[in-house]
Amino acid sequence: MGAYRRIWLLTGWIFCLGFASGQGIPRQVRLAYGDNPTNSIRIMWQTDQATATVVEYGETPALGSVAYGHQVTYSLQTGILHEATLTNLQPDTLYYYRVGDPQNGFSPVYTFRTAPSPRPVPFLFTAFGDHGTTAVSRQNTQNVIHLNPAFHLHLGDISYANGNQPIWDTYLNQVEPLTRHIPMMITLGNHEWEDEVGIGYEAVLARFAMPGEDTYYVNYVFDYGDVRFIAFNSDWYQRGGSAVRGAMRQWLQNALSDARANPCIRWVIVFQHHPLFGSEARRGYNQTLINGLQPLFDQYRVDLVLQGHDHFYERTYPLRNSTPVSTAMDLYHQGEGTIYITCGGGGVSLYTFGALPPTTAYRESTHCYLAISLQPGESLTVEARRADNTLIERFVILPSFNADVNRDGCVDDTDLLAVLFDFGATGGCMPTDINGNGSVGDEDLLILLFEFGTGC
Repeated sequence: MGAYRRIWLLTGWIFCLGFASGQGIPRQVRLAYGDNPTNSIRIMWQTDQATATVVEYGETPALGSVAYGHQVTYSLQTGILHEATLTNLQPDTLYYYRVGDPQNGFSPVYTFRTAPSPRPVPFLFTAFGDHGTTAVSRQNTQNVIHLNPAFHLHLGDISYANGNQPIWDTYLNQVEPLTRHIPMMITLGNHEWEDEVGIGYEAVLARFAMPGEDTYYVNYVFDYGDVRFIAFNSDWYQRGGSAVRGAMRQWLQNALSDARANPCIRWVIVFQHHPLFGSEARRGYNQTLINGLQPLFDQYRVDLVLQGHDHFYERTYPLRNSTPVSTAMDLYHQGEGTIYITCGGGGVSLYTFGALPPTTAYRESTHCYLAISLQPGESLTVEARRADNTLIERFVILPSFNADVNRDGCVDDTDLLAVLFDFGATGGCMPTDINGNGSVGDEDLLILLFEFGTGC
């Protein structure tokens, strides 16, 4: 019996040691792009006890490089929050990584891929808002994982913790199979403002790290291929006073102006939580946002504005000055108007519609997610799908081409000479690649000759 007792005690000691060490095992691992998605990535995770913040990474499963991060705190945190930034990475490269520390243990080895260098490339990304922790929320997470997007945009109202901090843990464990491989880029919604416990945005700012993060504004930009993505905190825009709105509007104007002045950027997509236009029974149009933001979206020819907040799917026609410029349903031309898409059916309970406004092309009270793909030189395609993966609708935006290569307002001999000089060149960001297919060739020359003299 003594031998059996010793074996039992030894087994119990090993079990307790394993449990104790498990308190330092990383969980809720999540990725976001750093300030430059081509060469930096941010990694966040949580442990139950204090550990070092270490990332081992490399271009093979052998890893080989080490980065150190820091802990992040907020007043009601439920564990130890860790954040590390990897820099000097190679563009369009698959990396292997694990997080943790040598004393308390590491996560399994996961992978991520950096963004390609600025140039036209084919890619797909996904988006939804108003997610939560329901069965539908979990299904929509799996839907996105199945598509293996380059990244995922969260349109706000993320966990619905509403002050109950363990719900953040439930949510981040739920999405970890996605976020440990795919960067999730967020914008803030009204449910991230946890005034139920007096912490405002503290929880979301501690648990997520976005590029260029600036306290409560959380406005930032990132580029992928030839697309500029602009995250705008419509929640803080509405909570702040006139000074806040003025500063945020100026920031947005600068971001849009910079995008349109950059010859490498061919598409501009804004994502925010609150819709400008909609037909939710209690809300309708958001005149504050229409007055403040639509003139900028019109002026800088924003291609898409992605939104959440209203728990269903709704999409406008291309709009200018709140008026449809096309009533087609499935084919549009870039530059004719901004299309506003609301996909707030990420998983929580659905809302009902009021009267159909003239700006709405299609609406459906359903859970949803977006799969948006780009083909260089061809088109931008939006697919809206229900949580059961059936198609809600699909539409295509055909690109416009700018033959004014030197951006002086006139298509002339200078532009022609530039195209002839670069003829046959491939790769990189080239203003002379007029059709955006990744090379300078016959099609670019024909477009320039067709538009020769325009604006002169």
